[in-house]
Amino acid sequence: MTDDANVRRTREKVLSGELPKMDCRMTWYGPGRDGKCMACDQAIGAHEVEVECDLPNGGTIRFHQRCYTIWAEVWPSCGTAQ
Repeated sequence: MTDDANVRRTREKVLSGELPKMDCRMTWYGPGRDGKCMACDQAIGAHEVEVECDLPNGGTIRFHQRCYTIWAEVWPSCGTAQ
């Protein structure tokens, strides 16, 4: 998927409420564990960097490193915090 397509998909998920509109309380980087990326819905393989985002209101969401970067750039332009 191209970056433009990833940006569009991520924006749609933020606007629909599938992805939050808030900063992470803590962010962790490490090897993927085959979990699903919340932005692109693909597995995050062991050869990839997984970003875990602990949310201020509880819960953790996981992204590929590139998907996390796109989400972090997109959500502030999608309206007020949830």
